[in-house]
Amino acid sequence: MRFRSAILVCALLALPALACAADPGRLQLPDFSVLSKKATQSVDISLDPSLLRLASGVINSDDNGNGAAVNGLIQGIKGIYVRSYTFDKPGEYSKADVKAVQVQLLAPGWQPIVSTHDLKQGSNVDIYVLRNGNRTDGIAIIAADPRQLTIVNIVGSVDLAKLAQLQGQFGVPSVGLTMNGTLPNGSANTQAH
Repeated sequence: MRFRSAILVCALLALPALACAADPGRLQLPDFSVLSKKATQSVDISLDPSLLRLASGVINSDDNGNGAAVNGLIQGIKGIYVRSYTFDKPGEYSKADVKAVQVQLLAPGWQPIVSTHDLKQGSNVDIYVLRNGNRTDGIAIIAADPRQLTIVNIVGSVDLAKLAQLQGQFGVPSVGLTMNGTLPNGSANTQAH
């Protein structure tokens, strides 16, 4: 009887690891409740596949005419997770607040595709993709400026050329991508560290 209990406990402890293995593009986002309390505005979106199906029904009834395009884009997506915080004054979050996310993006398979840094404005946008052969399993966006921090994790298959259509949808910030997947200046991968 104890042996069965031990096996059951081990199996239950392994479930979170198995869930992560099932969705390799999903990041473990830290608990940002402290930032949420400091922020004048905060967005916390967690859309798993069932909630995405529900959201697609709402998008279909949208009057702006983009519903079909956005629904086509989210067909291969397994989840959208957004954490965004706006503060009254600069310095309300630290680099340590996003370090746990950045460390995950050093794992094999994750590749930086866009990295823009404006030292004068103090703004940074980094976009990473998790590739498995020709398939994209995940996208991570970290957009930070002195008074705002946004982290987006899109899990599943996403056509990078269509990523621009998600800007402004589901809490995904506008990061200046054009419809062909590049920045307005034409660069697809700006590494200005």
